[in-house]
Amino acid sequence: TTHSPYEERGRTKAGGPGADRSPDRVRKENHTTESTTEKEQNNSLQNNRHTLEEKPHHETSDPPQPKKRDSERNHRTGESESKAHEESKSETKKLKTLSDYAHTLQLAWNGLLVLKNSCFPTSMHILEGDLGVINGLLKDHLSGGKLTQLKIAQRLRLDQPKLDEVTRRIKQGSPNGYAVLLATQAAQGASAEGTFPVTEPGLQRRLLRNLVSYLKQKQAAGVISLPVGGAKGRDSTGMLYAFPPCEFSQQYLQSALRTLGKLEEEHMVIVIVKDTA
Repeated sequence: TTHSPYEERGRTKAGGPGADRSPDRVRKENHTTESTTEKEQNNSLQNNRHTLEEKPHHETSDPPQPKKRDSERNHRTGESESKAHEESKSETKKLKTLSDYAHTLQLAWNGLLVLKNSCFPTSMHILEGDLGVINGLLKDHLSGGKLTQLKIAQRLRLDQPKLDEVTRRIKQGSPNGYAVLLATQAAQGASAEGTFPVTEPGLQRRLLRNLVSYLKQKQAAGVISLPVGGAKGRDSTGMLYAFPPCEFSQQYLQSALRTLGKLEEEHMVIVIVKDTA
């Protein structure tokens, strides 16, 4: 039998790989596609299950909060310690005036410095030296207590030879025969003894800065012979020098200068030296 070339072409077309779609093959293909989608669904379900399983796992891993709390507490205590440290630092920073600084020193005397017809309420705090010298030389021999009034009767010019003489006397008196004090304006009110000394009639009460500016103007230190009211034996006599701000007085205020930066408030440096035999 002769086949026409058209039939052959038709057969090859029909029997070609693209067109040979027997019902079995279609079923197989459908089955494979179904199985792949099932697989995908299973996978996604498994993934979901994993994530669901993992979530509670995460939740259980969350509550080690006590540790967190401990660390927070430690952090807080650390913070409070550093705050306390900063506060102690800032305590020294808070000192803004020389009066503030003076209150960190030991109070040695509270009373009136007198010059002519004026008196100046003054507080003296010890910078260095022996408190015994102050207690011994500033004693009121009549009452047995401390003197509440010191009268400046002489002046010492701030010349180098005179200052050298004061320095020599300080060195001679070291360590127990001298005292250096910071004098500032006394707060109106109670003194160390309880009540501030009553101003004598005829004396005008003025601020310490007026005495400071007077001594600056005269370029001199005020001088008081001790004890007041006459000598009671060689071992209990001495001198008090009241220096206005000058090169000599600043050497005793280096610590105050470091703390405050500058000394704006009017003040004096008082040097008390015991006479040596």
